[in-house]
Amino acid sequence: MAKLQDKIALITGGTRGIGKSVAEAFAREGARLFIAWHLDEPALQQTLDGLKRAGTEAEGGLFDVGSNDDVRRLADAIANHFGALDIVVNNAGNITPTRLLEITSEQWERTIKTHLSGTFYCTVEMVRRFLEPKRSGKIINVTAPSALRGSHGVADYASAKAGIIAFTRNAARELLPFNIQVNAVLPVARTRMTDALAKYHAALSNAETAASLGSLGPPETVVPTFLFFASADSDYVTGQVLAADGGLLA
Repeated sequence: MAKLQDKIALITGGTRGIGKSVAEAFAREGARLFIAWHLDEPALQQTLDGLKRAGTEAEGGLFDVGSNDDVRRLADAIANHFGALDIVVNNAGNITPTRLLEITSEQWERTIKTHLSGTFYCTVEMVRRFLEPKRSGKIINVTAPSALRGSHGVADYASAKAGIIAFTRNAARELLPFNIQVNAVLPVARTRMTDALAKYHAALSNAETAASLGSLGPPETVVPTFLFFASADSDYVTGQVLAADGGLLA
């Protein structure tokens, strides 16, 4: 039997990169999907069409996870279409590589809202509406290497990702009585975000860093970690951060 047979999963940021690869893998394992994206409706529709052609029940919409009102609308849409939810993947994110002293307050707030506030809003709303009443569920958050080590050009992004680690561990502890496991993946794969970082480092003449970012594996390489946290295999695992990074942080 498929690992996620008939489970209903919400994946934010699910039309590109890691989010899209996770959606496709969940679909292969029998999950039904709700994909949340923010601005690009054609990209969302293309992803949904591909999932449906593969035989998956998939729905989605445009929502800003950094807005609590939008997240409530997102929960309404899930309730209207599926009536339930089992898995939340908080993957939505953005990155604008910028020197520390050049980060504007607007950029800082936008980055924190999308990553950290979005993870908070989606977790709380989906737990209240769906997971707590059924006394089970899986929440998978997404962090990054810069949350654990110093980097360059990502002070806002790294701060948000570090906050997600702390949030994951605290949420896991508080949600134990409801049989809800909360974990985080620290994935390293080549995406539009890493391409933006590579371009930033190339402009700073950090050729070695730029080259290493450009040679990362595809998003599919990190998908098994998400499948583990989404499935019954991780029923006894919560509050953990698992690096799928090819040994980068070893």
